[in-house]
Amino acid sequence: MEENVIISALKRSLNEGVMVSVYSSYIEPEKCSVGYIDFITSEHFIMKHVAPDGNYDGYIVRRIEDVFRVDINGEYEKNLELLYNLQKQQHQAFVKNNKTKDLFEETLIFAQKNNLVVTICIDETENQDDIVGFVKNISVQGVTISRVSLNGLVDGETSIFIGHMIRMDCDTADEKKYKLLFSHKKN
Repeated sequence: MEENVIISALKRSLNEGVMVSVYSSYIEPEKCSVGYIDFITSEHFIMKHVAPDGNYDGYIVRRIEDVFRVDINGEYEKNLELLYNLQKQQHQAFVKNNKTKDLFEETLIFAQKNNLVVTICIDETENQDDIVGFVKNISVQGVTISRVSLNGLVDGETSIFIGHMIRMDCDTADEKKYKLLFSHKKN
């Protein structure tokens, strides 16, 4: 069976090390995520996310079924890649096991180990608030997040099934703001 064009484009980014723009939000179809594909399975991918100014912007995990467009080698991607390289930016690869099936779980483990804030979406209609905080516990099926409020305060806990996750961001500029406010309020 032939691979679909989306998976082929994502694999090309991974294999050739080129930057891509990935469109995966039907609610905001003009918005995209830009970076380098770090790992891909038949269901998900991890992207080393890059900010519009070419700086490191954490990691994102998306479901392949949500992607409706992938741009490669456009002027925007080439310029952003140049900015990233000129600024000597880098991301670490954290998927160590090539047999990994669940990239959400792998990213949660990485975030917990490195005390990074994550943002998790479990609602396809985006009517429900995202879950933002530190990974407290990971089990076979689920995760408990110690939530952080917009003001950097402890905001209780949320437990969810990993299988219900739609997308996740880890250590992007938004999560760094939460962590900085949390660290400041804690002291």
